[in-house]
Order: sequence, then structure tokens, then C-alpha cells
Amino acid sequence: MRQRLVCLDVLRGATVALMILVNNHGSWAHVPAPLRHAEWNGCTPTDLVFPFFLFIVGGAMALSLAPARAAGAPRGPLMKKVVRRGVLIILLGLALNLFPAGLPLDPTAVQAFKPYFVTSAVEHLRLPGVLQRIGACWLIAASLIVLVPQARRRIAIAAGLLVIYEAAMRLPLVPGWGAGSFGPTDNFAHWIDLHVLGAVHLLSGAQNTDPEGLLPNLSATLGTLLGFASVSWLTKGPMATPRLAKLLGVGAALAALALLLQPLEPINKHLWTPTYVMFTGGLAMVFLAFFAWTIDVRGWRAGLRPFEAYGFNPLLVFWGSGLLARLLSHSRWSIGDAAPVSLYTLIYRNFYASWAGPLTGSVLFAVGMVLFWLAVSWVLYRRGWAWRV
Repeated sequence: MRQRLVCLDVLRGATVALMILVNNHGSWAHVPAPLRHAEWNGCTPTDLVFPFFLFIVGGAMALSLAPARAAGAPRGPLMKKVVRRGVLIILLGLALNLFPAGLPLDPTAVQAFKPYFVTSAVEHLRLPGVLQRIGACWLIAASLIVLVPQARRRIAIAAGLLVIYEAAMRLPLVPGWGAGSFGPTDNFAHWIDLHVLGAVHLLSGAQNTDPEGLLPNLSATLGTLLGFASVSWLTKGPMATPRLAKLLGVGAALAALALLLQPLEPINKHLWTPTYVMFTGGLAMVFLAFFAWTIDVRGWRAGLRPFEAYGFNPLLVFWGSGLLARLLSHSRWSIGDAAPVSLYTLIYRNFYASWAGPLTGSVLFAVGMVLFWLAVSWVLYRRGWAWRV
């Protein structure tokens, strides 16, 4: 049976709640700065969501895969589970990117619908995505844990991933591309995506680097392995203040080191630079230590139950919230004689912006989404219904 670590569940739930908040603004033209992604280099609170989630994925491996392997579970069946889960997560991501696949969702769209809308949606399907990266990092990190039980060998392989990433980004492998560029248009990661996936399958017509491209999966996996190492170490001893202080100190030092290294390599989410992994991974360690101290040392669990509920079904909430947002965005309706707009915009304008103003209304729309999915998560949590792949 899978072990549970409440502080990890709470960190996961807080991360999912923040994800819903930053992904569901009423209007993308009215978003407070902390709830926006950094335009290129740098890191806002919004840029912590994805790496925190990958860190947590690695932490969960320390409670499931590692104990199973230590108990003598054969590699073959474990690897089948690893591959099955990774592939399913990737397929869920592709399905989310494809929705609604050119199909009409309202009377206006039905009148204008043509069959080629569906084929065009498939031909222009964006291949990278958040779930695709989670699936890729799961496959790489989980395979290492199952196939390479020795910690030193895993560290060596992780160092190899770092070397491959840095070499690809810094060496002049292709004329006019890379050679140390961490800019949005001429870095080597962008070149790989253009030539392997094709511009038509990348975000925004591939003018700039896709934020979930292929090469950064290597460095993103390092964040997953950092989560695995953190939880593995945390659960090997008593959950006491001195132990948690060490975890917090290491995390703070890692984040500080990333800031010091910025002149050599920018903290950049699009490229998932190692400094970005260090900074966000270090902060994830700090928050994990904080929640462990709050719950396991001080015993303050009751007030964190909503986050625990959110953390109980993270994949369902992520996929469901993304599907709902797309459904609302692609359904066009009108009130009275007004021109049809998306149901998403209609709700924002009439139920939030009309009385709270555009900026506050945009934030309140996002808060409403957080509360809606909290209600869904709470019902599932209380009933013990978990969606696992």
C-alpha cells in the first residue's frame, strides 16, 4: 500500500490551488504582476507552481517506488507500471491540448462548422505541454529509481543529464543557434523543437521557445530527483525540529546559490535552466520543511485540511480545471442583442467585472475557480475517491 506523508500532501495541495489561481484569470489583460509568469528571465510566485509539482512528483516516488524496490519487488513489473503511468499522463496532456478538436460547442459554432476544423485541429496539435513534461520527468526519474538502486550511480547519471543540457545550450553545435544563447529565439533548445516536433506543433507558431520543449525535460528531471532525495532523507529519521532545520537550511542555501549564479546563467522557466531548478527546488525544500514542522512537530493539521483535500486528487483537478477552462473559452453565447462572446468572458464581465472592476474582478474570477475546485476536491477527499493512473 502506498505510504502517505501529510506534509507532502499539503504542499501538493497548496501548489495545485495556486496553479488554479494563476491559470484562471477572468481576463488575461488584467492580471496582477505576482500572478503573471516572468516575461523571460526571472521568477515570480507563478513560476514556482510547475517546478514545485515536479519536486512533489519526485517526493512521492520516495514513498512508493523506492520502498517497493527495497522490499524486493522485481524490476520488470515495476517498470511496466512506470511506463504505463508515464505514457498515460502524456496522452492525457495531448488530449487536453486537442480539446475541443475543432468540434462545435455552441449554436454559433454549429452554424459555421466544417469537417476540416477537426482535421486541422489534429494537424496543428501542440505536442509539448505541462502533463507531457510531467510524464517525461516521471519516466526518466522513475526509471532511474527502479533500475539504478545505488544512490551514487543515480547522482552520477543526474550529473550526466546536467552536463548534456549545458553542453547542448553552450556549444556551437549548429551555425547561428545556441553557442551559449539563452535568448527566446536562437537558443539550441528551440532549434531542437523546431526540427524534431515542427513549428506547427509548438506554442504560438514557434516564434519563441516553447516553454515545455524537449531538451529542458533533462534539467526538469533534476528537480524531480531533488524531490525524491529530499523526501527520502526526511523519512529516514524522526520528524524533529533539528532535522527539519537542516532541510530548510539546505534549501535556502540552494536557492541563494542560484541567485549568485545568475550572471553566469539566468533563472529561466522557458528553458528550465539549472539555476531555475536550483532556485525553485531550494524553495520547495523550504516549504516542505515548513509544512512538516507545522504538521508533525506543532500538530497544526486541521487548518490545512483544504490543502490536504486538494492534494488528494491533483491530476484530476489539473486535468478537470484545464478541460473546464477550454470548454468555457470555446463556447460562445450572448445576452440580449449583444455580440456573442465566450462563456468564460460572459461570466467574467457580468458576475465579476461589472461590480468589482476589471482587475479585481479578474482576480475574484480566479478565486471563484479555486473555491469551486476546492468543493469538488473536498467531496472526493471525504469519500476517499482518488483518481490514479
